[in-house]
Amino acid sequence: MSQGLPSLLSGGQPRYLVLAQALVDDIKAGRYPLGSLLPTEHELCEQFSVSRHTVREAIRRLNELGLISRQQGVGTRVKATQVASRYVQASERIADLHQYVRDVRLEISSIDDVILDAALAELLEAKPGQSWLHVSGLRHREGDTEPLARTDVYINRAYRGVAEDLGDGSEPIYTLIERRYGLHVVQVSQQLSAVNIGERDARVLEVEPGSAGLLVVRKYFGANQDLLEVAVNLHPGSRFSYSVTQHLRFQGEA
Repeated sequence: MSQGLPSLLSGGQPRYLVLAQALVDDIKAGRYPLGSLLPTEHELCEQFSVSRHTVREAIRRLNELGLISRQQGVGTRVKATQVASRYVQASERIADLHQYVRDVRLEISSIDDVILDAALAELLEAKPGQSWLHVSGLRHREGDTEPLARTDVYINRAYRGVAEDLGDGSEPIYTLIERRYGLHVVQVSQQLSAVNIGERDARVLEVEPGSAGLLVVRKYFGANQDLLEVAVNLHPGSRFSYSVTQHLRFQGEA
């Protein structure tokens, strides 16, 4: 079992990352088999001569990597021996959103109408008291058992009829709106925020409460800045990352 960290710490890495890597190596080597418990925080402090804070940060990192699960009163259990795979969404243009939907299907759990309170009205750039169509569910990548995201989609009341076309969630909702109403999405705005996942969402996403998450809010606009749809996706940080490529055009280029 790994003992002490002097040589690695001299390289300038944060202590918790060094400890996390040592534990990952131990898990991969079979020192902590699948289903076994890791040493307690106190035991890890003693083994590696580090603080309790360092141990907790290292355990948090292992949790984000999908290697362990934590249960109060039981301990920290190894649930995987390989780092969980991530879905990387790359984006250069609006058409790239089609690839995400081809890779990741929305399993719809509910469709209803919501009356906007102040918070939702601000998110949807609308007035409190308005009615919007609300579609919610989980996104799954083909072959994965754990959900990739919890999704809430809000659709402008004027386009509520698209509810009849939702089907099995294999086609982007904004393209269904375009086809049904003869519109074109001309702008998509995105806001990404790092969040801690709350208890209710953690249960649904099968992660630990308080674990790192990425909240992606996507707004689809038609002509004249008409807001057609707002999609809110909450991703576990260990399963999803987002890549954006921007091309610069220099003066004098066509």
